[in-house]
Amino acid sequence: MKKISLVFLSGFISVIAIGQQFGGNPPSLKWKQINTDTVRIIFPVGLESQANRTATIVHRLAADNMNSLGSRVQKINIVLQNQTTIPNGYVNLGPYRSEFYMTPAFNNLDQGSITWADQLALHEYRHVQQYNNFKHGISKLMGILFGEDGYALASNAAVPDWFFEGDAVYQETVLSEQGRGRLPQFLNAYPSLWLSGKDYRWMKLRNGSLKHYVPNHYYLGYLLVNYGYSKYGNDFWKKVTSDASAFKGLVYPFQHAIKKHTGIEYKKFVADAFDFYKSELQTNLMNEENKTNYLQKTVTDTVDDMSVKNLTRETKMNGVPQTAGQGTFNQGGNAGIKNLSRIKKNFITNYYFPYAIGNDSLVYLKTSGRHLPAFYIRNSNGEKKLKLRDISIDEQFSYRNNKIVYAAYETDSRWSWKDYSVIKLLDVKTGKQKNITHNSKYFTPDISADGKKIVAVFYDTNGKNELHILNADDGTVIQIIKSNDIGLFTDPKFADNNTLVTAVRLPDGKMCLAIANIETGSVERLTHLSFNVIGYPQVKDGVVYFTASYIGNNDIYAFRLSDKKIFKVNRTPVGSYFPNVYDGKLYYSEFTANGYQLKQSDLPVVMQELTEADIKNLQSRFTPGSGIDILNSTTSRNFEVNKYSKGTRLFNFHSWRPYYSDPLFSFSLYGENVLNTLQTEIYYQYNENEKEHSVGAAAVYGAWFPYVNIGTQYTFNRVAAINNLKKEWSQLDSYIGLSIPLNKVSGKSGKSFSIGSNYVLRNEMVTGPSKMNFSNENFSYLNHFISFSQRRQRATQHIYSPFSYSVSLNHRHAITEYTGYQFLGSGSVTLPGFHSTHSVVLTGSFQQRDTVNPQLFSDRFPYSRGYEGRYFSRMWRASANYHFPILYPDWGFANILYITRIRGNAFYDFTKVYSRDKTTTADQRSTGIEVYFDTKWWNQYPLTFGFRISHLFDPDQFDGFKGNIFEIILPVSILPR
Repeated sequence: MKKISLVFLSGFISVIAIGQQFGGNPPSLKWKQINTDTVRIIFPVGLESQANRTATIVHRLAADNMNSLGSRVQKINIVLQNQTTIPNGYVNLGPYRSEFYMTPAFNNLDQGSITWADQLALHEYRHVQQYNNFKHGISKLMGILFGEDGYALASNAAVPDWFFEGDAVYQETVLSEQGRGRLPQFLNAYPSLWLSGKDYRWMKLRNGSLKHYVPNHYYLGYLLVNYGYSKYGNDFWKKVTSDASAFKGLVYPFQHAIKKHTGIEYKKFVADAFDFYKSELQTNLMNEENKTNYLQKTVTDTVDDMSVKNLTRETKMNGVPQTAGQGTFNQGGNAGIKNLSRIKKNFITNYYFPYAIGNDSLVYLKTSGRHLPAFYIRNSNGEKKLKLRDISIDEQFSYRNNKIVYAAYETDSRWSWKDYSVIKLLDVKTGKQKNITHNSKYFTPDISADGKKIVAVFYDTNGKNELHILNADDGTVIQIIKSNDIGLFTDPKFADNNTLVTAVRLPDGKMCLAIANIETGSVERLTHLSFNVIGYPQVKDGVVYFTASYIGNNDIYAFRLSDKKIFKVNRTPVGSYFPNVYDGKLYYSEFTANGYQLKQSDLPVVMQELTEADIKNLQSRFTPGSGIDILNSTTSRNFEVNKYSKGTRLFNFHSWRPYYSDPLFSFSLYGENVLNTLQTEIYYQYNENEKEHSVGAAAVYGAWFPYVNIGTQYTFNRVAAINNLKKEWSQLDSYIGLSIPLNKVSGKSGKSFSIGSNYVLRNEMVTGPSKMNFSNENFSYLNHFISFSQRRQRATQHIYSPFSYSVSLNHRHAITEYTGYQFLGSGSVTLPGFHSTHSVVLTGSFQQRDTVNPQLFSDRFPYSRGYEGRYFSRMWRASANYHFPILYPDWGFANILYITRIRGNAFYDFTKVYSRDKTTTADQRSTGIEVYFDTKWWNQYPLTFGFRISHLFDPDQFDGFKGNIFEIILPVSILPR
């Protein structure tokens, strides 16, 4: 016999990616504001200059409205967050606000070198302009009907995420001298696919892959937005987004708008854009080959063909030539290249920062889709894992004399906005690791040759930036190097025990190499200033090897300290990174469509010397649209600064919308203040089963160390039959409680601990004729809970963490009127399976209640799968699950449904239930298989659903069923409550 039913997953997805942290700042943080008609900048004390600068740029953007999407300006609240070390920012609806994470990104080649607050203002305010001007037609109507959440749902459904981010990257590019649209590392994402012959279908490019490298929507969006502006004019995207957000073309509004304003199908528009860039890429590669044709030619051939004059002498000094003229190349720059890593077919593997530690040995960081980040040693005997790396913001580390030093990410236990970057020191020989600093904000550290000193970039909450020389034993500060002329120090490296080389950013966004004297603290520029980015310097025998974006691509260069000349060391199609030189060999990682791959080449004897123009001129493979540098042409204004009260608009209602979870229908009004310390809800609710109407309100306040939650619900005209008598009453349920949520990221895992109690009071008010037979009843109970969990980080293809555990205990007991209790405990452990992507999940639960008032507390026990079950006085369950991937289809249809992964789970559940007096027991055993589909809908919204086939070994205590049951597994809700 078969039985079919419907079950729901316990998770949900959010339509909008939320970056905020509830109650994330300590109450000791004091806030100020700049409040104008265009923007309110809310910031901690100490960030006055950054707030003024942000307000200045926002006002310039709002006034000039370049590359306009519309003329509407709606005031925005922007909160500057300075406690976090993560570089980020976002604009959100529900409520309408933006937050800037003020610690800059230290990866020059990835994010560029313009001032971080300026880049955030250019990028994030473009999102503000987008949301301000997409209120047309149905999108506007959804905002009226359901508030900001409704508008967000409609506008994000109408306009794809690639446009939102691509348009913002375009703005940061055309309105500055740099921006990511001019950076080779950003621009080479798609060329890496094209040069590898990977011509993925559109839906794969939109939705990504768990097994292949697919550039995300930022990269895709910039290329398409830039092409649209270049091909069809500055008002093109204004017309497209206006029509799309109005849903002119109900099913595919954006595609319809593209066709209307280009005269071609959406698919053809994308193909034309890619063909345009492929043509530019081919032309640029041919020009670069003509300029630096050392791949095939000898020195004589290059000189003759290029007609390079004044080449009078070539001598070798520390592996780099000294030339009298402009210089040339040998056959030469890429001669003797060896691939040191194997390309994996079904998952991406990246190799970072190779360091030679002998004639045949390398140490490096390796990450992949199937394995956690770890340090490895490779030699003639193969590859050996040294140690898993702790959770970190980036991949950078340094090595010298059997010591690895890197910066790891840690968080404060209570305040989620407050986190740290701490220095770790790993001994390669012993495998032992220790913390050098605690609760610090240090970045990109390097260790001296004698192992006694560590240099790191220090960046504090007020934006102060210095180089700190630390004692490698205990982390104490030995020396501080600072300069008012330098906006940001990055990538410091020891040239010797008394000298540092560092890539520095100036306040105007230009970069150069600099040298610092540890004893005197002096800093001297080494190279010409340029908007070309520089990174990953390594010093060897008086020569600084580094990656730079000179001549339009990220290649490796050599700077000779003796005469301050720069030479081009190699050339690769889409970038070379992390250079390390040892015994005449160059080790580096080359960016490819299969990840960063290890390479080894002979260090060339003769190299091209760069001219001043090569260094100063910023070249780009793909020409960005015309614009104006507003950053260096805008003088910061002095706005009035006032105190910002934390109680400002605590009750900030932003959205109103329905929600349904069988059998409850509700319509709620949601609120949240700008600082995200109070969340509120006022609601109406209808219970379909009981035919009852209710109204209620709830709030949680998170600005104090414990969360305070309070709520009440009034239910009208309840009816029940008790002892053959009809009872009619209204019911008021109220609660108040405290909880302490603690979350800590450190080492290789995240830990969470939560404890709290709620007091619940029920007042029953008998109505109508029932007053003759029933009296008003009041009772109260306490609900206590405690939970603890720890989860190790996951690789991309991991279904679950390779190691995690959780324990949750809950106890509810009456304290007035009635006697009664219910205890529920549950726990789980996840372990690795037989394959790196498989997971074993073991779970257990125990529930017991009193037998006097069995219906006082509702049943929450997780029964064996397939059973309906009954509410017994005692129940326990043990479960074993084996999760495994089945297929990575990377397939979709009609831009509606895309399947990234199909996965399975084989399970066995054992539940034992007890009679009222605990003398009789019954087993409830089941086994079966579940199949899940990890999908994306409409190219944006992740959703998991599946089905389950269970075999019930024992009769169900609810209805006596025994046999096979088929269940559809759906998410509880598409939208969050």
